[in-house]
Amino acid sequence: MARRPSGPLEVKLLLDEMLSQDIAVTLRDRGYDAAAISGSKHEQLSDEEVMNLARAQERALVTNNLSDFRPLHHAAVSPGGDGHYGMVFMPGKYRRSKGEIGRVADALEEKLIQYPGLTDLADGETWLST
Repeated sequence: MARRPSGPLEVKLLLDEMLSQDIAVTLRDRGYDAAAISGSKHEQLSDEEVMNLARAQERALVTNNLSDFRPLHHAAVSPGGDGHYGMVFMPGKYRRSKGEIGRVADALEEKLIQYPGLTDLADGETWLST
């Protein structure tokens, strides 16, 4: 896949705590702006606080916690909601193991290519392909 340097108007990612920070490192090595809750000072944040952090940092949130984040997504995009910079949901077919880091990073890179601009995914949701 093409590797592009990250810029101020390009989509940025925040990986929810169940996703390895190694995925963010892999994406950064490919020139993308990716951060992870795992291994950071934000590990104990509630789901709502993670959503607010992503919004404050202008990042699309990557998670497989559909049951908690889908309602937060809907609340954010409803009239009067605060909006967000995008949600990337990860199907259960992706395993959270070291052996899957490359596969998850590749799938996220596909999304970064599909939605390159900072607001291309704003208030929307997408799923990683299986």
